[in-house]
Amino acid sequence: MDRTWSLVVCLGFGFLSVPVSSQDAAGTLFLISGPESVRAGTPTSLAVTVLSDLPSRVTAELTHGDTSVAQTEDSQGGMTKVLTLPAVSGSSVTHNSLLNLTVRGYVGGSAVFTNTTAVRFHHRNVFTFVQTDRTHYQPGDTVRVRIVSVQLDNRPYKGRVEITVQDHGGNVVNNWESAGNRGIVLRDFSLSHAAPLGLWTISTTINGVTDEKNFVVEHHDHPQFEVIVKTQSRVLVGDDMSGSVRALYPSGQPVRGTLTVSVALAPDMDDAAAADKLTQSKDIYGSTQFFFSKDQLESLHPSSGLHSDCRVHVVTSVTSNFTGLALNRTVEVHLTQNMYQLAFHGFPPSLRPSLHFSTKLRVSRYDQKPLSSQDRMYLAVVEVTQIKSTTNAEPATLTFSVPEDGDVHVEIQLQDHVEMLFILARFQSSEETLRVHNKDISPSSSYIQIIPITTLPAQVGLPLQIVVESTFEPDALHFVVSAKGQVLRAGTFNSLSFSLTPTLSWSPEACVTVYCILSSGEVTSDTVHVPIEQHNHISVMWSTQQAQPFDQVTLSLTALEPESQVGIVVMGMHDDKPPEVDLALKEKQSCCIWMLTRTKLYKQEQSDVPENGDVLMVEKYWSHWMDTTESLLWIDTDLSDETWTSGKITVPDVVTALGAVALVMSDSLGLGFTPVPLQLTVSKGCSMSLHVPSYLIRGEEIVLEVNIINHLERELEVIVFIAPSKEFEFVLGASGDVSVVNAQILTLKSHDSASALFPIRPVALGDAEISVDAVCAQTTDNLVWSVSVKPEGVEQLSSETIFLELPPDKQEKSNSVSFHFPADVVPGSQRAYVALVGDILGLSLSHLDSLVQLPLGCGEQNMIRFAPSVFVLQYLDKPGLDDEEIRKMALGYMMEGYQRQLSFQRDDGSFSAFGASDSSGSTWLTAFVLRCFIQARSYMTIDNSVLTRAMMWLLGQQGPQGEFTEVGSLIHTETQGALDRGSVALTAYVLIALLEDDTYVNVYPGNVSMAQTYLEGKVSSGVVGNYSLCLVAYALALANSPATDAALSALMGRADYADGVMMWASSAGLTSRDGQPYALQIEMVSYVLLTLYKRGNLVDGFVLLKWLSKQRNHLGGYGSTQDTVVALQALSYYAAFSGASAINLQLEVSAPESSFASVFSINYTNYRTYQSLEVMTNLCGAPHIIHP
Repeated sequence: MDRTWSLVVCLGFGFLSVPVSSQDAAGTLFLISGPESVRAGTPTSLAVTVLSDLPSRVTAELTHGDTSVAQTEDSQGGMTKVLTLPAVSGSSVTHNSLLNLTVRGYVGGSAVFTNTTAVRFHHRNVFTFVQTDRTHYQPGDTVRVRIVSVQLDNRPYKGRVEITVQDHGGNVVNNWESAGNRGIVLRDFSLSHAAPLGLWTISTTINGVTDEKNFVVEHHDHPQFEVIVKTQSRVLVGDDMSGSVRALYPSGQPVRGTLTVSVALAPDMDDAAAADKLTQSKDIYGSTQFFFSKDQLESLHPSSGLHSDCRVHVVTSVTSNFTGLALNRTVEVHLTQNMYQLAFHGFPPSLRPSLHFSTKLRVSRYDQKPLSSQDRMYLAVVEVTQIKSTTNAEPATLTFSVPEDGDVHVEIQLQDHVEMLFILARFQSSEETLRVHNKDISPSSSYIQIIPITTLPAQVGLPLQIVVESTFEPDALHFVVSAKGQVLRAGTFNSLSFSLTPTLSWSPEACVTVYCILSSGEVTSDTVHVPIEQHNHISVMWSTQQAQPFDQVTLSLTALEPESQVGIVVMGMHDDKPPEVDLALKEKQSCCIWMLTRTKLYKQEQSDVPENGDVLMVEKYWSHWMDTTESLLWIDTDLSDETWTSGKITVPDVVTALGAVALVMSDSLGLGFTPVPLQLTVSKGCSMSLHVPSYLIRGEEIVLEVNIINHLERELEVIVFIAPSKEFEFVLGASGDVSVVNAQILTLKSHDSASALFPIRPVALGDAEISVDAVCAQTTDNLVWSVSVKPEGVEQLSSETIFLELPPDKQEKSNSVSFHFPADVVPGSQRAYVALVGDILGLSLSHLDSLVQLPLGCGEQNMIRFAPSVFVLQYLDKPGLDDEEIRKMALGYMMEGYQRQLSFQRDDGSFSAFGASDSSGSTWLTAFVLRCFIQARSYMTIDNSVLTRAMMWLLGQQGPQGEFTEVGSLIHTETQGALDRGSVALTAYVLIALLEDDTYVNVYPGNVSMAQTYLEGKVSSGVVGNYSLCLVAYALALANSPATDAALSALMGRADYADGVMMWASSAGLTSRDGQPYALQIEMVSYVLLTLYKRGNLVDGFVLLKWLSKQRNHLGGYGSTQDTVVALQALSYYAAFSGASAINLQLEVSAPESSFASVFSINYTNYRTYQSLEVMTNLCGAPHIIHP
């Protein structure tokens, strides 16, 4: 924490480092105050007091190596002035270095003082608050970050902020550089579903100073239901204790089970282990009560009973009858002996004899309720004893009436030479004592004291009156104002009363030190802490003070000026009592004014306070709330006016209150915030829930179960009514005595529950809306539930992709696609769609999240979104092809895939299918990940250590001839060809990973050359299988090897032809049983296409391009991870030359067997748009597509 120091030099007391012989200088005294630390880029101010009859000059100089700044200030005798040194750049001095501060004093041209002291140099000149919407996350969650930065004057910092996110292992997962909008930087990032568990760190660096915020990533199954416990937070000894428990599912449905409630002394209490524990069990269905009598509570401490204040833990456990799962909640209750609590506050740490002593006595109720007029009928009695060493003290008794706020002001005239003050306060049966000593003895009994200021907190821009009392007549009073360890203002007054006007730089609290230098050289002083009212005031208001679950409410915010940026957090709370301001946050911050002299010094001791000056006040206040609750709403917005109102906010059913806090930042007023949450009480007389399956089957009868819970302390009659609907019909009871099939009357006892049952039968497909009303004397509740009604049978799906092209010599071309629904199709269930897109990659771009319908459970499958997204971004980098929305989507998938993939990296740097649980890393998978990560570095942050460790492990698997072999579990079995046992294909794959990006070609030329030579030898020997030869051809093409032509020639000679397209056989054949090509065929064609592209033979590749495009499924992908990745890479390279942006076509889709027809337009404005239309579901024939 920053401190300020004061150096007092009195000539004639032997305190000089330079002897003085001048007669005029013999009575000269300098007093210099300044900061213990110097902040980078910030001028350093010193307060200089000179007591001399002659004009004086003070020179100050800061030096560190070759860096030096200096300033000189002239002064008249007896005055205090501010000397400001120029700023020291952070680039010239390292953080935490020691600077030499040399101060020299001159009177009449003669040097009278020289002194050098060391001060610490800090790069921190900006205070930062890093906030996340939660403290705990699960893999797959989104982390929301708000970074608030202000300068020393409390105004926004708008410069560069470097943000880094590291996982538990220290890997850099994200890295950004941002500039704040009015000092607030906002970032969101998603955790992958396989994000490493443990403690993650968000680091922000400004001017070389780093702040950190930690959060935890863990697997945490959200409880299937929520338990809310309501009871008194404080119970008077001799009273009973009661409470209620609510157990509800997230849908609002009640939990049926067993409630166990136990009460025991808090574990940290004395004799807690030996004390008794009270336990009771009962059934619960949504809501119930518990009760412990005063006699039962007395038995908690059988040896002596409850004769002192203590804390007990009330532990509730609800066990569901349906699942057997139990959920526990613990609340702490204070058992107190006295109805009234007494506390002294606002008193000085030391006595000043002969002056006044002031303190406040706070009187409050044990239950924190406001004092009533009946409470205040009694007087507060105060006994004061002033103790001296020479005489016996007699107590004096004072009586005070208690004001509404409970703060009794006590003022006492201190006697001469008093050494200790003892105060005993009584109110009813409560007592409190206070002892204050005279810690600073003045030999001349010369004291000054700042009279308590009644107008605190002070306001920026409004004068603050300072009144001083003293035991002598001072010639002059000097003052220094400091805040955040910096001297802000200094001066001299010749009166015991003067005013100062706070500025924004005083926030949030300033220290005003007043001192007097006696002719004897003695210095006496006093310091007052001046809290500053937030200059940028912000207020929040709920649209109502109380609401019921599922009500719609709004939140309004008012700021002092428009064009401000605000951040709002709404959190759920389980306590509807008004929030308390933590008194510890109101404690005075240490001013750390050092007054050093060898004369007799009256020095004020500083109280013990935490040294947390580098923490913003908003963090001190908000950490209590944000570290214990999760945000329900996280809002950031710019104000165009002084007021802002949210949209509709739905009140949740599992909290007892909503709390809202807000902060505001503006250029002129700086930072402001609400210190405690504004609460909206959530209460409900009864709650209703509907038990219905996730979907219904048409024609099947089900029973709708409507559950009603009475949360009141009395009996309740409720009418339950279900609105009729065309989507379902009510099923009459067999007895025939039901007169109203859609309404029932329920009578519920206090905290009881009941169910109303309604048999129905869905009759229409689609979404059915079920509307339920519960009506009682006090309130009406409505619940609308939408449920999908599905047809009978099992869903089947098929698709066909066609490649449309219009020859230059034709104005129109027609294509036909035939399909037939089976004879046993369920009536009304058939659907047919046609989709068109003008870009070769358009179909795949629209389904980057679902290219392959495979699980994402291993290290290969995880890359299915990452790798294609890299090729998409490379495609978008081509001139005229960029699309911000697609780019953002692709980057999102890459970020998620990167985080997830890190969990599959082993300690040795390799990657394997299941990470550390595998016996070894996989050569092929490590090469695959490297290949993708290296190319992704142009678009996102990839930790260099991840790449380096993987590369070093991979190169360690290279054999003496340059070949690579698989040492881990076999993943991509196609690399293990029959002729070459896999080394050729794997070596080619590794070489591709090294050559597709130039980064490592020059770093490891020997490894690259060995692998290339090995492959060239295999091509010339002719012992390479078809699959391997396809990879080798592409690898050699990347290396610009002359052997590429031989590889391509060999492939052409081995090719089979299917519909005029070259194919290469594998051990499985050309096509699968359903006539679709094997994944291996897709890969081989893709690698040949990439080879032709690299060789510049684009025309020769168009036939393969069209065939490859038509093999895609309706999601734009293929059958597996590898064929999808390689095929989309090839398609992305060719798509850049397709000229799709110049397309201008009208396409008519029609069905000859019906009147169905629709026209699509594809042009430069929408050629990437995925256009789809449902074809009439009763068609069974051949739609035609005509594109003129």
